[in-house]
Amino acid sequence: MNTLSMYARVFDSSCMSWEKDRCWNMLYLKATQNYFNDVLKARGYVFLRDIYEHLGIPVTKASLAVGWVYDLKNSFADNFIDFSLEPTDEGSDIQMDFNVDGDITKYFKD
Repeated sequence: MNTLSMYARVFDSSCMSWEKDRCWNMLYLKATQNYFNDVLKARGYVFLRDIYEHLGIPVTKASLAVGWVYDLKNSFADNFIDFSLEPTDEGSDIQMDFNVDGDITKYFKD
């Protein structure tokens, strides 16, 4: 039994760029994941909110604080974004469970 995190969401017809074609949705989500990995490397951080907004998923309070930090010198960070994509039993919908590093606001100066 795979337990989903509180950050998991389903890419479905309520999301921007969703199509009835499951292969298209997987391709789109993998491309989006690659894009945000490039942003992470270039900028040094990505908030989960950034991805939610890009996909048309409602922003949550937690998504304003959690995300990813790119820092190869510290072991706290994965240094990559993984959407953990899994097709659902619901047609073309895709389950996503993001591998956030946790609250990244502590890495910013006041």
